[in-house]
Amino acid sequence: KKKMSNQKLGYGERLTEDELKKRWTADKVIPAPTFDTHVPNKLVEENIFRLVAPENQELPTFESSKSLLPVPFWEGHDDAVSCYWRTWEIAFSNLRKPTKENGFVSNYIDTAFNNCLFMWDSSFIVMFGRYAGHQFSSTFHNTLNNIYACQHSDGFMCREIRESDGKDMWSRYDTCSTGPNILAWAEWESFCNTGDENRLKNIFPILLAFHQWFRENRSWQDGSYFSCGGGCGMDNQPRQLNKEMSKKAVFYCHGHMSWIDTTFQQVLNCEILIRMANILKRHNEIKDLIDEKEKLKTTINEKMWNENIEFYCDKSSDGKLSNIKTIGAYWGLLTNSIDEQKLSKFISHLSDEKAFNRPHRVPSLSADHENYSADGGYWLGAVWAPTNAKNIELLMKLV
Repeated sequence: KKKMSNQKLGYGERLTEDELKKRWTADKVIPAPTFDTHVPNKLVEENIFRLVAPENQELPTFESSKSLLPVPFWEGHDDAVSCYWRTWEIAFSNLRKPTKENGFVSNYIDTAFNNCLFMWDSSFIVMFGRYAGHQFSSTFHNTLNNIYACQHSDGFMCREIRESDGKDMWSRYDTCSTGPNILAWAEWESFCNTGDENRLKNIFPILLAFHQWFRENRSWQDGSYFSCGGGCGMDNQPRQLNKEMSKKAVFYCHGHMSWIDTTFQQVLNCEILIRMANILKRHNEIKDLIDEKEKLKTTINEKMWNENIEFYCDKSSDGKLSNIKTIGAYWGLLTNSIDEQKLSKFISHLSDEKAFNRPHRVPSLSADHENYSADGGYWLGAVWAPTNAKNIELLMKLV
C-alpha cells in the first residue's frame, strides 16, 4: 500500500488501497435535482392493479387443502407420488400475504430464493399452480398481480421485486433489470384452462405496454432483441462471443449480441398478444405486433440459423453466429416462426446423446460444449424444472 501511494500518476500521488476503497464505496447518489425519464404509456392507465386495495384473505394450508388437490395414481412408483405431495406441501408453505410495506395487492407464493418476487419463476409457478384446480389455482396465479401492481408508468416491470418494501432490485435501464418476457405465455396458458375473459381484459393492456417498453429498450435495428445472463434467467451460460469477458460481465452485459431465446420469446409474445386482442376485439392495437412478428421471423431464419451446426444461435453485431447450443433456443418451437426446412434438423439435437439426450433430460447446455458440466454447474448443463416444463409443452405442440 505504501509503495502504491508513492507512485506518480501525473496529478499527484496515487491513493492507497484503503483510500480508494473509501472513495468508491461512498454514497454517490445525487440527492437533488433528479429527472424522471419515464415516458408515460396510456395503456398503463388501464392497469387496475396499480389502483386496487390489497386483498385480506386467509391463506389456505396444505393440510386443509390436500383432499381437494388432484390425486395421482401410478402403481409401483410410490416415491414419485410422495415427491408429488411433498411438492404441494412446499408450495403451500411458501404462500404469503401482501403487507402495507410492500404494497402488493394479492396473496402470493414466494419464489423461495432471496425474499424477492421473480418474474421468471412466478410465471412458471402459475403453470404449476393451475393444477390445483378451481379451488386454489387463483392463489398461485394472483402472484403475478403483485408484479403488475409495480408496473412503471412507461410500461416497465422489474424482474425482481423486494417483498419487504415492493422496490425494484434493478434500475430499469440495467440490461439485467427485466425478463424473460414470458408473462403473456403464463397468462395465456392459464386462460386456456379457465376461459376467464375478464382476467384477459384486465391483463392485456399491462402486457401490451410491457411489450412496447421491451421493444423500445431491448431491440436492435434489425428488430432482434438483446439480454444478458441475468436478464435471460440462465445466469452463467457462456453465451458471450467475447470469451475474455469476466463471469460478472456474463451476468450483466449484452455483448452487443442478438440473443436467440429473448428474440424467440418476443415472437411468442407477439403471437399471444394478437390472440388476446382478437378475443377482446382490440384489433386496432396490434398492427405493429403483426408487422414485428413477420420481421422477426425473417431475421431469425435468415440471420440467426447456424447452418454449420444446424441450430438457432446468438448473433454478434458483425453478423457472426455463436456455436453454443442452449436450451433457450427451443423457445422457438412454441412459436410459428421456425422454417419448416430447418425444423427436423433443429429438433434432432434433442435425440442426440452428444447434445441433449443425456441420462437426465434435458440439460440446459448441450453436452458437446466445452463448458458443459457433468454435475450441472447451475446453467452449464443442469436440468431445470421450468425449462423442462417448456420442453414438454413444445413437444406436445409438435405431436
